Amino acid sequence: MNSPVSEQAASRVWDGVYATWQEAYAAAQAIGGKGLGGDASFQRITGQLTDYREELRLRGIAMPPRPSNLPMLCALARPGTIVDLGGSSGWCWDYLRESGSGQTVSSYIVVETGEIVDYMERASLQAAPVRYQTAEEPLGAADVLYCNSVLQYFGSNDAFLSLLERTDPEFILLEDLVAGSGEDFFTTQLFRGSAIPYRFLGLQVLLEDLAARGYVVLARYPYASPVRGVVALMAMENFPPSRQLRYSSSVLLRRMAPK
Repeated sequence: MNSPVSEQAASRVWDGVYATWQEAYAAAQAIGGKGLGGDASFQRITGQLTDYREELRLRGIAMPPRPSNLPMLCALARPGTIVDLGGSSGWCWDYLRESGSGQTVSSYIVVETGEIVDYMERASLQAAPVRYQTAEEPLGAADVLYCNSVLQYFGSNDAFLSLLERTDPEFILLEDLVAGSGEDFFTTQLFRGSAIPYRFLGLQVLLEDLAARGYVVLARYPYASPVRGVVALMAMENFPPSRQLRYSSSVLLRRMAPK
């Protein structure tokens, strides 16, 4: 039976600190861990894309569903293949195309859950060069590996590092990377009456793993994600000061040495 969410907790974005992903998962299930799947979630994903396209049609310019620095990277790096881990509807391809920086891209691969892959293929909202697949399917080499607000929904870096090793990109762009100076810790994210397990990453551990694979940081800066037009500090007042982050990050890395 689901535990009710208190009025105080319901006003929070995240709640609780747990030592493991499994503990955070169990806590989310107790609250009502429906996760981000299901028809309502999928309709929200596709709605963001269609709303973006409609505003472009009416106004000629529009903000994408999420802030992204991928167009700037592509304008300079001129990639042929991009792998977008957790890219939902593939909205960032639309953003690239509208920015004029996607001209060299011949393959834009959105790696998602099986449920989202099935839903988006049935929705037929994207065409070549976009295609959807799961992480379990074979992947070839890519020029850019892109992640926007996704690594926090994995219990560890293992799946990301596996994808990295298979695609061997020259560039990695991590955006809305929720990472602090310490080790990983886990919590629950409260979302529309439900909850999901959530990970705050240990940035140094991740960067050391990437350095061991030949990647160096070219740039790191705060990820600006306005809520109702305002860029604010992350809402972590209910966490101990040692756990609080001010902002998530964008981190750009390049492979500078052989693996």
